Amino acid sequence: MTTWLPALLAGIIIGVVSRIWYRAWRRERIARHRRVEAPNSHYSSQGVRNQEDRERWGRINLRKLHPLNRDEVQRLLDLVDHEGIHALSKKDRHFLDNMTIPRLG
Repeated sequence: MTTWLPALLAGIIIGVVSRIWYRAWRRERIARHRRVEAPNSHYSSQGVRNQEDRERWGRINLRKLHPLNRDEVQRLLDLVDHEGIHALSKKDRHFLDNMTIPRLG
């Protein structure tokens, strides 16, 4: 009985120390590989981007546009107001984005 008692205690101590070391090692490894997004990062949701686009397109100065472009911008803005921003094609969005270039007003 006296021969296995020290071996049992040593095994328990080694097991506890090994478990403590493993948990600390794993916690450090996870922390090393963690990527946390910055609070004011460049990412924004699609809904926020759509709202920003609609507000930007609403600031287009129609009086400075050529009559053909003015009619097309007005038609697209009316489409967005009635059916939503998702009714626009990529070509329409690109056209409206081009109309918001600062030199156009």
